[in-house]
Amino acid sequence: MRMVKILIAGCEQEISSFNPVPSRYEDFEIHRGPDLIAANAGAETCIRGALDVFCARRNIEVIPTYGARACSAGPLSRAGFERLAGELLAAIRERAQGVGALYFCLHGAMGAEHELDPEGYLLEEARKILGPERPIVISLDLHGVLTERMLRHCNGLAVYHTYPHEDFVDTGQRAARLLLRILDEEVRPVVARVVVPALVRGPELMTKTGVFGEIIRIAKQLERQDKVMAAAMMIGNPFTDAPELCSQAVVVTEDDPALAGEGALRLAGDFWAHRHRMQARLIPLAEAIAEAKTLAGPVTFTDAADAPSSGASGDSSAILAGLIQHGYQGKVLMPIVDAPVVQQAFAAGVGQTIPVNLGGSLDRRFTPVRIEATVDMLSRGRFTFEFSGTPADAGPTAVFKANNLTIIAISRPIFLMDQSLFRAHGQDPERFDLIVVKSPGAYARYFTWATKNFNVDVPGATSANLQSLPYRHYRRPMFPLDPDVSFTPKVELFGP
Repeated sequence: MRMVKILIAGCEQEISSFNPVPSRYEDFEIHRGPDLIAANAGAETCIRGALDVFCARRNIEVIPTYGARACSAGPLSRAGFERLAGELLAAIRERAQGVGALYFCLHGAMGAEHELDPEGYLLEEARKILGPERPIVISLDLHGVLTERMLRHCNGLAVYHTYPHEDFVDTGQRAARLLLRILDEEVRPVVARVVVPALVRGPELMTKTGVFGEIIRIAKQLERQDKVMAAAMMIGNPFTDAPELCSQAVVVTEDDPALAGEGALRLAGDFWAHRHRMQARLIPLAEAIAEAKTLAGPVTFTDAADAPSSGASGDSSAILAGLIQHGYQGKVLMPIVDAPVVQQAFAAGVGQTIPVNLGGSLDRRFTPVRIEATVDMLSRGRFTFEFSGTPADAGPTAVFKANNLTIIAISRPIFLMDQSLFRAHGQDPERFDLIVVKSPGAYARYFTWATKNFNVDVPGATSANLQSLPYRHYRRPMFPLDPDVSFTPKVELFGP
């Protein structure tokens, strides 16, 4: 049994083109060489899943190169992307001699100030380094914007099958098994995709309970067929404003274009038929507050418009202002990104009551809310994410108390997809009447004990009210942004 060396690389970030604050190189957590393996050992990540599969084989030698991962945010600055891409590609080039393949862990919804298809660029350059014969397999978030350039420069892919995402490890394992199948059986994969001109949001995307889950189950059924290597229904990221933003069905087979195309057409047709159901049902903030007053609680207010996990800045004051304006008296727990206010808290010290202007420190569309608040706790803002088991670093963090309000102010945007920030700072969400959750899907996984969730209609860089966003680049027409969108399915094939 011949030994095969497989390169491992990663670059993951999801952006909102509507976040006015650009990402920087310094926002990325970077691991080089063996540190990439150590950082993913035991973590809920795609790379960990791939490592599980590769390391179980005695004839596989894993060659870790470079991994970069950042919280969702605004588009990456030109200087930041050039440095990141330069380092990553140099690491691949340095270790490419004698290797047989590359597993590349990507998100799919990156964006840079000067490059609307960063993953396509990285794959194109990696292909130049490895040449046409050595296979490249990628893993992607189902919110990825899978482009023609990406498909031209990879041999296969595995995509998340869950939302909220729970199958990071499984996706990495599927990508690794696909790559080994190419190497062991000398398979020549063919990829079929069907682009669907629709953007979707809302609770029907929850794969355990929504109609989107039915479509994903079809994809899983396809994957159980002998010659099907992978199948996915990707819904893109509506906040990554790029020319190829869309939803799309993707099927990979063992050199069987007809089978791949048939599967992609089936997925795309079912998806299009349910597009109207897969739209967010938003409730006006005043209406949500009025109903919350009548409930015993606890209730959650989903602020999907300001979700750092989707690319927003996390510093919206809209819900805070509304709760004060409408006289909500229940106990409130909420997070907010506001480095200047945190600095004030550290200068004042625990126990001190100070005037603070909360919100709008990054995204100037938000008007700061002025309140008198007592500094209850100060921390470094370091803890472990519940959803992934990976480290979190929110920067210096302050807990404020102001009448019925408990506000956790952090210095930088981080994923707010679970309860970890609250619990790491001594706050049990279940003991509050109303919890603001800055994530579109977190309530369905981590706040199931709430009496009710309200998906409130407030402004922000990741608002599910898609018509409110200033798109510039997507290809028209697109449902629901444009009227009278028609759909004529067309199969595109990539591969030999």
